[in-house]
This record gives sequence, structure tokens and C-alpha cells, in this order.
Amino acid sequence: MSDYTAASFAPVQGFIEKSRKLRDLYGSSLILSFLSSKLVQKAESLGLTVISPGLPDVAKGMPNRILVQGKFDRNLVKTTLLTEWQKILTICREWIEANLGIPTNQYCWSQTEADQGHQKGEWERWGSYTWEIFWGYGDSVQAAMDDLERRKLKRDWIAINWMGESSSLTGTDAIAWHQLGKFNPNPGRCLSQGELEEMELFYRRLSWLLDNPDYRVGQESLSLQELREKQANPDQIGRYIAPNERLSIPELVKRLVTYDKLADKIGLDKLKAKPDDPEFKDIIRKPGYWTGWFMGDGDKVGDKLKRLASRPDEPRTDGTVEDLPPTATNLKKFTQLIREWGQEFQENSDLFSQGKGRVIYAGGDDFLGVLYSPESDPSTPPDKVKPIEALQWLLTLEQHWQDQQQKIKHQLNLEFTYSVGFVWAGHQVPQRDILQHCREAEQRAKNQGRDRLTIRVVFNSGQSVQWTCPWDYLPLLTQYRDRDGKSWGEEPNWNHIYSDWAQLKARHGIRLKEMEGMPIRKDVALAIFDLYFNQAGERFSQENKWIDIAGDNTNIVIVNWINDLIQVGWQLCRTTASNT
Repeated sequence: MSDYTAASFAPVQGFIEKSRKLRDLYGSSLILSFLSSKLVQKAESLGLTVISPGLPDVAKGMPNRILVQGKFDRNLVKTTLLTEWQKILTICREWIEANLGIPTNQYCWSQTEADQGHQKGEWERWGSYTWEIFWGYGDSVQAAMDDLERRKLKRDWIAINWMGESSSLTGTDAIAWHQLGKFNPNPGRCLSQGELEEMELFYRRLSWLLDNPDYRVGQESLSLQELREKQANPDQIGRYIAPNERLSIPELVKRLVTYDKLADKIGLDKLKAKPDDPEFKDIIRKPGYWTGWFMGDGDKVGDKLKRLASRPDEPRTDGTVEDLPPTATNLKKFTQLIREWGQEFQENSDLFSQGKGRVIYAGGDDFLGVLYSPESDPSTPPDKVKPIEALQWLLTLEQHWQDQQQKIKHQLNLEFTYSVGFVWAGHQVPQRDILQHCREAEQRAKNQGRDRLTIRVVFNSGQSVQWTCPWDYLPLLTQYRDRDGKSWGEEPNWNHIYSDWAQLKARHGIRLKEMEGMPIRKDVALAIFDLYFNQAGERFSQENKWIDIAGDNTNIVIVNWINDLIQVGWQLCRTTASNT
């Protein structure tokens, strides 16, 4: 009889979502994948067989849930993860202390030799208490996975009791600067003017160095006034860190690990595969520049893993034999298929036209990416991503996992689908809010039946409109025909249906909420829908499709689904739509 170990760590989504810049997202993904890969490497070095994740030799996009055949001691799992995380922190801290031009004796943010064994510094606290580590063990795959979930109910978390000014990203963690952790007999007082200038000097020097590190590292340090003069133009600075940003230690580390030389020293994947590759371009988020964020997740992956864990193996068609029990073979095959797809998806050079997009991470069963206007020559404004371009791209997205679905169906007899949240956001919407909108949109797609897409348009005011539909019905937006008979290829006027619908709502011909004695009727709404969408409502009713499409066939659900379609369609498809 074999034994099995399942291990995981957290927070993952929380670590990623505390992000303001595209670099934060990349840095988060690189760190998480690196820590997972180190756990896999440690398991392999002990002679344990890694069942999940698949492609154990590929660190990029590696998920944080690990399943191995054999006993992987919990203390060893914890020691391995914390050691590697502390290595990242140490390399980043030492690089700052060596290059910022601030005397070593002014750094109060880490443990001194005298403190060792007695008192941790701020960096050591983050090194010990950032992650929750979970571990499960059993005599079968299912038993190990169940044990892991059971142990998760008892959290493994210790909060850091920090003192100081709060960071500009989370507002809950202390600002990282060289005087952090300095003894203060009056901890409740505000920073003095001199201390505020010291903090400003720290961040200005750091920002200045990272804007051109290969040239500026090792040069004589500039004074605060010199830096203020050189950094007066905000368009020319802040590629890694803006001078006015105040980051916590983990937030600072996320930025630093995207610097190639530090990534090399740590052993992380680099943003630039080759030294002569173009520099990393950040997102343009100026007035008029909207961005499209997509977050996808495999449907009921946990249920599929449980199903595979309890299913007897089927004969292999290639004649080979795995040195694993049947259930483990199924799981290993499944995780390898989805990770192979994630790798291909992330490296697909044809995914976005004209470089207007990036996949930030793709673990196989989940992914995150963005459509955006990349930085270019400052003298030439970059092209905007138009709303209709975002929709045209979404119409092709499902095609990218159809081959994977067929492989999983053929080899494992499983139906595998994705639910995706897509957020089209104005330039003033904070990135951390956008990520929350993405997660909510993705969850809405799952809650309404899965194998769906939710499109959410978020305005600078914070207001939003959204529409959810099965992937098969997304092309419905292209079937719109206006009063003049113009259709998709002729730039139809979406103002026609939008104005008709708004007038009928204003006159209570169409209502979205039920009122006492005034039930919702769908007749008028379906008549408008049929008029502009070639009798689509009539077809859906005849074929009993409304439950599949809208999640229910009640009047209130159908009318609201049509309303959502019109609101979102008008934002993305109207010919006068502009990013303003």
C-alpha cells in the first residue's frame, strides 16, 4: 500500500491582488511559481514521485497545490518554502543596502547580529509570517486530499504587529524604508519633516536607480534636491517605482524581482528571455486609454480531481506503463495536459495583435491577462485599444482551449470548460479594484451555470454594467441589425436599440424589478429583442433555451438578461464609442 502527501500554501489571490502596476502582477506570479517549483524540486530530491502539478521541470505558471506519492514531511515542506522566500527577501534587501548610497548604520529594518535569537527585524518577520502552509497525508490520493482540506479549516497564520506609516497600496502594512523598525520612545507621533525627507530620498534614489539600473548602479548618489529636479517630469520616471509611491516590504520585493540581475541571482524566470529583448512595457492608463482584463478558471476542477482520484485506471493506448497506482496515473495525466495548455497559451505570440496585450500567468486551470496600449516612443502616442477590438478578441478566446478540451475528453473522458470574467475599465479605476471586479465577474459566470463569460464595463466613477452568456451565444452581439438594416460588417448603429430600450424603461413599458401588483411582463422586451436580433427571442423560447442562456426562464431573469446585453453591447459595439 502506498502513502500520499498533499501540500499547499496561501495567500495566493491576496498576494496577487495587492497590485497597482503590471510589474506587481508579474512579480507576484514569478514569486508564487518559484516557491511552488522549489517544493516540487525538494520532493523529487527525496525520491518522491510528483503526481501533480504536471510538467514539474517548468517553473513558470506552476500552481501552489502539490501532490506526491510518499510522505513529504510537513516540517520539511514548511522549512523549504520559508527558506526560499527568505532567500528572495535577503537578496532584495542586500541589493538595496549596497546600492542606495545610504550609510549602513542608518538601516534599522532588519535583524542585527545582537538581535539574533532574541528579536526579529521587519524583514525577518515578513520572512517568517507571510505564508500559511497546509499539509495533508493519507494512504490514498483521496485521503491525502481530504486531509489537506480538513487541516485548512485550522488556519496557519500569524499577523505582523507593525508600527509606522502605512503603504500606499494596501494601507495596512508599514512603509519599507531604512528607518523602519527604529526605536521610537513615542510610537504614536507623526514623522518629523526631517524623517519625511529621509523617506522621500530613499524612494527617489530607488526609483532613479531602477529606471536605468545597468548604468546608474555604482554611480555617485544624488541629493534630494538633484533628484527632485531630474524627476520633475512624471512621464519620464517611475518605470519600476514612482517616486511618490510608498510600498511595504512584500510590495517592494514584487517590483525588485522583475529586475533581470536580481531575478538571475535568485533563480527566477526573467521578464526578458534574452538580454537584447525589448524592455518591459507598462500599461498606458492616461485619459482616453481603457484596458481589458480577463481572468479565467477551469470549471469544477476540484470535483474532477476527486473523480479521477476515485476512478480505476483505463488501459493506455500507447502501450506504456506508469509506475503509479491507477488513480495517480489519471491525476498526473490530467495535470500535465492542463499545464501544457497553460504554457502554450502564455507563450502564444499570435494571441494579441500589435502587441496589445499580455498573459500575466497561466497555470493551466486558471489564467490572468490584460489587453492594453503599451508604452512607446514618448513623442508618439500609442494606439488605443478600441472597445470593438476587445469584443473581437473575446470572440476568438474560446478557440484557444478547444484542442485541450478534445484531448482531455479523448484521454480521460472528462468534459473540461472555462468560465471567464472580462473587465473593460476606465483609466481612473485602480488596478486592485479591477482585479476584484475580474474575480467577481468570473464568479458570476460560474454561479450562472459555468462555461460562460461575464463582461463587466467599469467606468471611472466606479459604476458598472455587466452581461453573462454561454460562450456559444457570445456571437449574438454580432447579429445585431439596426433600423437601417446595417449589420456587423457595416457598423450598425447601437444607439437605435439603446434609445428605444431607454424610452420604454422611462415610460414603464419595460420594468426590471417587480412591484406590488405590477408583475414584470416580458412581451415588450422580447419584441424589441426580436426586432433588432432577427427573432432570436422567439427562437430561444421555441427551443426552450432560456434556462441554458440566462440561467432561468422567468420573466424577471429574461428581461434583465436582455437589458444587460443592450447595456454592454452599446458600450462595446456602438460606432461612436470612444475611450473617454
